[in-house]
Amino acid sequence: MPWTELAATTLRDTDLRLYGAEDGSYMIRANGLELMSSRNHGSEDALGAMAGALARQRGREPRLLIGGLGLGYTLAAAAKVLDGSGEIIVAEISPDVIDWFERYLAPTLFPQRLAHLRFIAADVATVAGAAGTGGYDVIVLDVDNGPRAFATASNDCLYSAEGLATLRAALRKNGVLLVWSGFEAPEFAARAAAAGFAVACEPVAISVRPGLSHYIYRLTKAQAGSS
Repeated sequence: MPWTELAATTLRDTDLRLYGAEDGSYMIRANGLELMSSRNHGSEDALGAMAGALARQRGREPRLLIGGLGLGYTLAAAAKVLDGSGEIIVAEISPDVIDWFERYLAPTLFPQRLAHLRFIAADVATVAGAAGTGGYDVIVLDVDNGPRAFATASNDCLYSAEGLATLRAALRKNGVLLVWSGFEAPEFAARAAAAGFAVACEPVAISVRPGLSHYIYRLTKAQAGSS
């Protein structure tokens, strides 16, 4: 089924375009490459569900920060698990992507606007840093195809020692940083461990492509020196 371009924007060094199809599907391409599609969002569902479950374990009013909105499936899965408890903040660097979501996806995923949901048009590291020490129970990075820049070159800083330090500081004691990846990234895992995280990597099977897995890196803030 052919795609029809619905909108386009420029984000720093990246050309972003939104496409729709007659079957109600949507897709975002970055510099001509598919970034995400509503026809295959199983890994986003898994990431969001894990984030929501981890946040819910933290108490009745957890704070969850999601970096990257995309088509909203990670957000929707997390919100479903939290079921109205706590607060969800979504940091999306492109105001246009937020607009696309609210115009095309939100009416289906969120027929009623959630009172505990807030969008901020900014880089997730900036939002995390502004929260100060220990602002969040769970932080999710869902901005690239893994812990290296894809959507825009400047995203590399998120996965650097400095970026990891910023994100770690924004977590509460024993808080968790989740990073979605389309590939295994041992160098990133080693860098995260050096930054003070306990690192676990969990494969997520992709039902539409048997034998292929995506991965969720679960980085837990080590207790030593935690706030």
